[in-house]
Amino acid sequence: MIKDKKWLAGMMICIVILVYLFIGFARYSGKIGSIVKELQGQPASGESRYHIVLIEQERYHPYWEMVEKGAAEAAEKYGIDIEFTGPVRNNMEEQLNLLEKAIAARVDAIIVQGLNEERFTPVIDKAVRRGIPVVTIDTDAPDSKRLAYVGTDNLAAGERLGRLVVDTTGGTGKIGVIIGSDQAANQLQRLDGLKKIVAEHEGLEIVDVRSSNISHMEAIQQAANMLRNHPEINIMVGTSATDALGVLQAAKNRDDLTIIGFDNQKETLEAIRKGEIEATVAQQPFLMGDTAVRLLYEHFRGKPLKKAYFTEVKVLDARNVEEGESL
Repeated sequence: MIKDKKWLAGMMICIVILVYLFIGFARYSGKIGSIVKELQGQPASGESRYHIVLIEQERYHPYWEMVEKGAAEAAEKYGIDIEFTGPVRNNMEEQLNLLEKAIAARVDAIIVQGLNEERFTPVIDKAVRRGIPVVTIDTDAPDSKRLAYVGTDNLAAGERLGRLVVDTTGGTGKIGVIIGSDQAANQLQRLDGLKKIVAEHEGLEIVDVRSSNISHMEAIQQAANMLRNHPEINIMVGTSATDALGVLQAAKNRDDLTIIGFDNQKETLEAIRKGEIEATVAQQPFLMGDTAVRLLYEHFRGKPLKKAYFTEVKVLDARNVEEGESL
């Protein structure tokens, strides 16, 4: 009887040991499976989601709100957690600091402008060296190790602005230009494209160029000063979403002034309907945000990407202004 009890106790101990070993093996197998999934570019488990950060040029700006909307909808579709951040007012130093913080937080990927090649390229490369893929959006850093660029071909967009000036004026006139920033590559590229087309027409001349620093109030001030100093200007061109609206407010008493803008802000579209702004070259910020997140999702799954994905621009005037609501 005692022998039977000892045998039974021994069997129970053996069963406990086997169960313990089985549980340990199952856990080990699960870890191996997680590692394999990560190497395949997939989250380790159903509960683990990729965390990406989108660093904007200016939070709560209508243009970047559209980028956010596109990115947020794509992130929800692909099961990705996305965080939006950026300076409240255009500030390159703060953008760079936020980029450094995202790297230090070891996020899974970063979407950011490449506003200034010299300043942004080293920090983007730092992220990539630490295993964090970077997609540039709206403004590229082509010499960096970024994964891909999503946005407008800004030189071509500037040329489109120039052709719009030619079509609107018949190829003669004195031009004033308000650019969003004299340090941002995308703004300078648009200016270069505009200058290229203007140079092809002897009757056109760019009289003055000033920066609004992506500020509505500064756009008003710079436009007012420009028109006061150069009353001969009869065409004003803006290269960022803020600029044409600033010009419009600064030139209330100039019925002879033709205003051409950039982007499709609600107020810009309304001014086109009223005949106050002639036309605008509209980007597709929603599509930029959507595409940037989709490309990261495809990268996580091991799909090779192209280096650049250009989103088209569209000229909006009184004939098709309604189409601007959906861009």
